[in-house]
Amino acid sequence: MSYLILLVLIAGPLILALVAFADRRRRSANNSYAGEIIDRWTRTGYSTTGPTESFWLRIRTDDGGELTVCVDGVSYEKLKTGDRVMRTPATRRPVRPKQAP
Repeated sequence: MSYLILLVLIAGPLILALVAFADRRRRSANNSYAGEIIDRWTRTGYSTTGPTESFWLRIRTDDGGELTVCVDGVSYEKLKTGDRVMRTPATRRPVRPKQAP
């Protein structure tokens, strides 16, 4: 009987953590939007390993809302204020839509 209690106490929190992680990934994958970059900035933080930099974009979506997203340095350098961007479930970061030839 004590092994069953031990199993529940160990496996229960682990299962809950896995379910929460899977749900967060599912919701993140469904976050699609299209819009225009209206602002961009960087933030420098300090930790025990030294300074860290984060890159942010503010996007006005086509439905009139605004959202702020954190991107990697490469995406930050490629995208400028005024650029049209979109994110689909197939892309992890905002990208410029492909132009029709």
